[in-house]
Amino acid sequence: MEKEKPKKELIKSVSRSLDLLSLFLEHKQELGVSQISKKLGVYKSTTHRLLDTLKEKGFVYQNPITQKYWLGVKNFSLGMLYQNKLVLTELSYPYLKELSEQWHETIHLAILDESEKPEVVVLEKVKTNHLLTFSPPIGSTTPAHCSGVGKVLLAYSSPDTTNNLFKSNIQRFTDTTITKKDDLKTELEKIKEVGYAIDREELEKGLSCFAVPVFSRDNEVVAAISISGPTSRITPDRHEEIINS
Repeated sequence: MEKEKPKKELIKSVSRSLDLLSLFLEHKQELGVSQISKKLGVYKSTTHRLLDTLKEKGFVYQNPITQKYWLGVKNFSLGMLYQNKLVLTELSYPYLKELSEQWHETIHLAILDESEKPEVVVLEKVKTNHLLTFSPPIGSTTPAHCSGVGKVLLAYSSPDTTNNLFKSNIQRFTDTTITKKDDLKTELEKIKEVGYAIDREELEKGLSCFAVPVFSRDNEVVAAISISGPTSRITPDRHEEIINS
């Protein structure tokens, strides 16, 4: 007789929060606390706590006139991230592979998560055969201010995004991480002027990268591509070679 598989233990509050968000997919309209409580089969006090948490994190929005709730902008960001990954990776992979073969380094494709503390998300990568290489996994995130792709994306981002970054202390990772707000503003202005960014061991000692923006048909920056490797290989002479290629 086949043994019965043990049931996975679920976190009740997380499960309820996801069930709550799924209600909007089902009903496709704003919902009040009473409606949500009835649909979920929970007390109104529990519903209020769930909604307050989701609202704080940007996953639900409360209409100030009706006092009812609807999906927050964070859901849109997640949806766009998923959609962008499918389209961008499919279109860009042949070019990423070609770049990796040309420069014999790891190539990354990344987009910007414009949250309270902007981060870059790795959508795709093509690894090199070099033993010494830097290869964060697909889907991983890093702070935007200290990477080549991050600085490129910040340079072309909205003022709201950069203002969010400048609101708090900018974290230092190495001796060369740019942490002064005025210095970082100057760096981003220069990047937009020249059209590329260089990470000079700002995230990790011994690692450098060269990054450029990816433009859409509407001339909007939708992603960034980087060539990453040990500083011993990503040298200033090589920067010039990449720029002129």
